[in-house]
Amino acid sequence: MAEQIYGFEALNLVMVCVDEEEKEEYKGRLYHQYREEPIEFDNILQMIKRMEELYDTLNYPQASTKARCFVEKRKHGRREVTKVTDREKIFRQKGELGTFVVRVQYRQNATWQGQVTWAEGQETRSFRSALELLKLIDNALETEGGGHEE
Repeated sequence: MAEQIYGFEALNLVMVCVDEEEKEEYKGRLYHQYREEPIEFDNILQMIKRMEELYDTLNYPQASTKARCFVEKRKHGRREVTKVTDREKIFRQKGELGTFVVRVQYRQNATWQGQVTWAEGQETRSFRSALELLKLIDNALETEGGGHEE
């Protein structure tokens, strides 16, 4: 089943499980092959930061630009990572509101490009930026849940 929906092996495949929405802010869990336990996020910014940390750790996909910042953080150097769980275990995870498989293929022009699969809707869409990814996720969750509370 997972093979049919998600298609292929990706080093940096991330399962995004959205569990709740509060005041138009999503909370949930991230899963990937390099960590057994989920990475929880309380908002979309945390989700993006955690995913970016994974891509930086893997150095995949390689970023085409160096991130700008006001204060330089000390780098600990690139460390080797090994898979600690298999794809099937990741694919079994489900979010209370929605589940998305994100494959970032490129990190160019200080943003992400790739594909996202909405598991419940069994639809895959390409995105050209992190903002477009967030809009696709938001659109699917509005469709699934009947819209945001006003």
